[in-house]
Amino acid sequence: MESGVMDHAHGLDEQAPDKAVQPRPDALLRHLIEYAEYDLALLFTRGQYVLYSRVGNQLRTKGVSVEALRAAFVEEPVDSGWLPPGVVRWGSGPGGTFLVTFIPPGQHTLHFTTQNVGKTRNVTVALPGLIYAGVNGAGEEASGTYYVWAIQEAKFDPAARLYHAPFPNVSTGDGRICFGSNTAPPVSWKTIEAAWQLFVDAPFNADMAAFKSRQHPQDVRRQLLSLEGAERYPVSDLRPFEGGAISMHSTPPVQTVSDAINFYFLKER
Repeated sequence: MESGVMDHAHGLDEQAPDKAVQPRPDALLRHLIEYAEYDLALLFTRGQYVLYSRVGNQLRTKGVSVEALRAAFVEEPVDSGWLPPGVVRWGSGPGGTFLVTFIPPGQHTLHFTTQNVGKTRNVTVALPGLIYAGVNGAGEEASGTYYVWAIQEAKFDPAARLYHAPFPNVSTGDGRICFGSNTAPPVSWKTIEAAWQLFVDAPFNADMAAFKSRQHPQDVRRQLLSLEGAERYPVSDLRPFEGGAISMHSTPPVQTVSDAINFYFLKER
């Protein structure tokens, strides 16, 4: 695209306020470009980038290649800092900033509500490998939405089959965590560990406790209590997760780790 000079936009305010005629989209864009306070502006268009610059009272345009943009920003340092152990993926998609962690199989102390109000039963049990992930809502200051799934493998594999995590307070529809009266922090590498502790340290009640265990399909807490002292979680007891599909004619169900990231965070399916 050759450099050029754009004329001033006129007539945007000539229509009476009560008339239904709206400014044409291209005229509105020209108006914003013309009167916004800036020295340089970059417009992302389909297939190319357009650089706007002010030269006196003129507005000049120039096509810019992807390579030129990359060269312009390559000197800008980008550093995530030291990432917490287990972080396997970080990014930003239509749903907002997201982060994915892998928690390997191991011992965890869980807390269960009892019939005695204010008292909990604490049990140390073995859990399977877990995929713990979160995505921010509208605005980076909004509380995050967090998910947890289980896998049968001892090591992380993006192609691993997903299973329902053996916890109450987790939706069987999509793996979304219910934090109850607690407020989950925004998703970031600085807060992901705190978000996990907020979930796993809270007392688990009977909410959403069904359909997480083959041995105890009505209440996964019974399965967890029976594993006190066990060295490993019996992964054969896990129930397969299938999310995303609304009907037999909709998109394929979410079945793997990659499926979940694409569907819930990148909105690609």
